[in-house]
Amino acid sequence: MPTASAPGKFILFGEHAVVYGKPAIAMAVNMRTEVTAAFSSRTTVDGMLLKEVRSYYIREMLSRWEGEPVSISIHSGVPPSSGLGSSAALSVAFIAALYSLNGDRDIRRIAEEAFDVEYTVQGGASPTDTSTSALGGAVMVGGEQENPLWEFSKGERSWKIGRIESPELSFVVGVSRVHSPTKIMVQRVRRLVERSPFGMEIIDSIGELVTDAISALKKGDAEDMGELMNRNHELLRTLNVSCPEIERMRDSVMEMSYGVKITGAGGGGSIVALTDRPKDVKKAMESAGARSAYIVNAEKNGILWD
Repeated sequence: MPTASAPGKFILFGEHAVVYGKPAIAMAVNMRTEVTAAFSSRTTVDGMLLKEVRSYYIREMLSRWEGEPVSISIHSGVPPSSGLGSSAALSVAFIAALYSLNGDRDIRRIAEEAFDVEYTVQGGASPTDTSTSALGGAVMVGGEQENPLWEFSKGERSWKIGRIESPELSFVVGVSRVHSPTKIMVQRVRRLVERSPFGMEIIDSIGELVTDAISALKKGDAEDMGELMNRNHELLRTLNVSCPEIERMRDSVMEMSYGVKITGAGGGGSIVALTDRPKDVKKAMESAGARSAYIVNAEKNGILWD
C-alpha cells in the first residue's frame, strides 16, 4: 500500500513569458499532498466510486490506469485556487502512488505523465508546476540550459527542465478574493503579444530578468532578488494581468518586504512576498483584504514515498 507525497509550488519569476519559450523559475514549498494507493476489488477515491468523483484531474489519471482496480485516499495540504500548485501536487503524488503499485518510481516518467494530465485537462500547460512538484527545490523551466535534467515536448514546443541551487528563504503567499482562470489570462496576454510589438518586448524583458534572477538566487542575495521581483511585477502589470485587489495587498506589505509580485497567471489570484518579517506580512495582507495568506518556506524534497 504505497503512499506518495509531493509539494506545492509558486512561480518566483517568469510567468507568462515561459509560454513563449522564455525561462521561468519556480520554487517548491513546504506544503504537501499525500496519496495512498492499494489494489482493491473496485476502484474508489476516498470511498467514492469513479462516477461520483468530480475532479477532472483524478478522472483523467484513472482513465489512463490499465492495472487492477485500486482504492485511493487523498490528503491535500496544498490549498486550492491559491497559486500554490494544488493540482500539480495532486497529479504528481497520485501518479507516483499508482506507479509505485507496480514498482515504478521513475521521477522523470511521473513528471512527464503528470504534465500530460495537466495539459489535457487545462487544454494547454507548461511543465513548470509538475516538474517543480516532482523535483522539489528551485527549478528552471525553458531558456538556454547547458545541462538540463529533462526536456519535454508538446507539438512544436519544448521545455528544458533544470535545478537551481537556492538558499533557505521565507515567503508569504497572499490569496486575493478575485479568481481568474489561467486559460483566460494566457489568452489575454496572447492577444496583446499578437497585436502589438510592444507586448513581445515585455515578454523579452521578463526573459532577460529571469537570467539575472538565477545569479541572485544562487548567491542568496535577498535584496537583489527582491528588486528583481518588483521589476517582474511591474512588467506583468504592463501586460494588464494585475487588478486593484492585488495592488492593494501588495502596497500593504512593500515596506516590510524585499520584493512582492504576482505569482501565477494574475487577473486576481495570488502575490508572493520575500521577507524577513513573515508574520507581520501575513497579518498585513489579511488586513488588506486577502482571502487567506500563508507563510511558506522552500521545500528541497520533491516526491517522497513512505
